[in-house]
Amino acid sequence: MIIQNYDEIIHFSSSTRQKSREIILKLFNAAVEAVNPFQIILDNLTFDSEKKELIIKDQVFSTKKRRIWVIGAGKAVGRMAEALEKVLVELEYQGVVCVPEGVKRQLRLDKLICLESTHPLPSEVNCANTKETLGLIKNIMPEDLVIALISGGGSAIWAAPMPPITIEDLINLNKELINSGMNIHEMNVVRKHMSTIKGGKFAEIVPAEMIVLVLSDVIGDNIESIASGYFYPDSSTFKDARFILNQYNLLNTIPDSVKLVIEQGNEELIPETPKKGNAIFQRVHTHIIGSNNIACEAIISDARQLGFNAVFLTDKVEGDTKCLGRLLARIYCGLANDTQEPLLIISGGEPTVKVHGSGIGGRNQELVGEVLQEFLSLPSPPDIIFLSAGTDGVDGNSPYAGALIDDISISTTLQKEIDLVKFQETNNMSKFFEEIGGSVLMSGPTGTNVMDVQIAILNASILQ
Repeated sequence: MIIQNYDEIIHFSSSTRQKSREIILKLFNAAVEAVNPFQIILDNLTFDSEKKELIIKDQVFSTKKRRIWVIGAGKAVGRMAEALEKVLVELEYQGVVCVPEGVKRQLRLDKLICLESTHPLPSEVNCANTKETLGLIKNIMPEDLVIALISGGGSAIWAAPMPPITIEDLINLNKELINSGMNIHEMNVVRKHMSTIKGGKFAEIVPAEMIVLVLSDVIGDNIESIASGYFYPDSSTFKDARFILNQYNLLNTIPDSVKLVIEQGNEELIPETPKKGNAIFQRVHTHIIGSNNIACEAIISDARQLGFNAVFLTDKVEGDTKCLGRLLARIYCGLANDTQEPLLIISGGEPTVKVHGSGIGGRNQELVGEVLQEFLSLPSPPDIIFLSAGTDGVDGNSPYAGALIDDISISTTLQKEIDLVKFQETNNMSKFFEEIGGSVLMSGPTGTNVMDVQIAILNASILQ
């Protein structure tokens, strides 16, 4: 069980909801385990020692008389690298992977160098780690074979700002993007055009054939957006980046160096990101081996084994948490009124938050808060337990993975006369859930990252 405060949540107060809380936490655990990066690599990549061939799905790569190189960046790359070393155990290889701070001590790597970088904001350390990776690439020859490991978080972890953008400017830009309410695709359109390696530019630097193994953390598994698409053709332009910044009223708040790059790009004084059809991508073989859909399918499978009627809504949950929270709450209440039996509803994706305050929280806690707000407006509390949490174990700037609520949460909020709106206005949802108790999910970084999952059990009291 990845939830560190499992017992506290299950036995909160004298809750009569222990069974439903127990089930919903185990289902979230199943989702995270299903996208375990270590096992995903072992399931998708094999080595034929007799033929000296690496096999990924329907593609075969000879390793005879070829040097093997490994590079990678992202939240899940550490565990991916551990598994890759097991696959490559009979081969000579070298490389460097970049992971978030605090992850390295959890890993057991033999030959690969592991560097820790900051996340979600880039830093001087990230720039230095990226330079070390690029320095390694200078030794790669066209006849070699490169394996790249990519997952969510890689966009911040590899940092190489376009001159004259400084790292301070890049940090300030990313703060603006994160707090703006824009989705990850929009953010990465901007990021790709502020970087010397994002948006397919990294593929220009690597001269050899590449196997790119990707753990997706974006809606619809849009490969262009996953970690800003280092090795994939980019369909967006400087004009798109300018449009997005203008749409979110950021053109007057971003650093001057960013404005300069945007304007020079629009005037074609800076080359565009490489596009589809560019010959450099003929040597790049990209495979998405893990996604939010896999996590949702694991929940469905386990729920049905428990005897639930399980309904999958979508793995494309996106948009503002305020609207989504109200929508989900109404869907749950409507379905609960139509059945007398327990019903499990699953969805996944990545909602967005427009940050106004300086509180502690994250998009999952914001979403759960909005669902709770809708429930509080009803004449009587619904018989529903609802959870939303990040598979990476990190929700926004909080120490939590997400939160859950049920009728106990509703009655506690009312009895203590806690003003939920006050906490929402300052984006301080962690403090709110701490006050009502038994709601926040503490897991710590899970080593994977395929966005968020939402689980609702309707008519939950029948489970007791």
